Amino acid sequence: MPTPPPLAPLRERRRAETTAAVARAALELACERPWAGVTVDDVAARSGVSRRTFFNYFPSKDEALLHFAPAWDADLLAAFREGGGPALDALEELLVTHTERAHGHREDARRFFAVVHDNPELLPVLLGRIAAVEEELAAAVRRREPGADELRARVLASCAASVSRVSARCWMDDPDADPVAT
Repeated sequence: MPTPPPLAPLRERRRAETTAAVARAALELACERPWAGVTVDDVAARSGVSRRTFFNYFPSKDEALLHFAPAWDADLLAAFREGGGPALDALEELLVTHTERAHGHREDARRFFAVVHDNPELLPVLLGRIAAVEEELAAAVRRREPGADELRARVLASCAASVSRVSARCWMDDPDADPVAT
């Protein structure tokens, strides 16, 4: 029987738990009423933290909500960045593994995108986040393939982001869809 991985230090676990609680409170409140009417104080109260503690975790209420925005898992991105071989093959593996992990968060993703749809003022913030995530992947491509030019890195990152976005949309729209097959 394999040995389970060691638990993260208590401080890290508590930080992750508080981050998740604050983000979840933001999403819940955004689903209950218009986002413009939600305050940092509302999110802090719902998550059981002080206003000051809220700001130790997020710079704004939008950032707390954007915790549910698309992002690459740090360990997957690091493994991709540090790996060898063709980036295109590794991008497929990155996308599949990322999708498998995201499967348990389908309902949160649906709720998050419904909130953005109902609150278009969030769209520029979300698009900025998506652009940053895409740039993070382009930087990982450049690191993985030191000889790759800027155009190749950006095109590969953009293609991977597009595949992820389109498959996620299909996945959220069809409850019977297999996200990895999509």
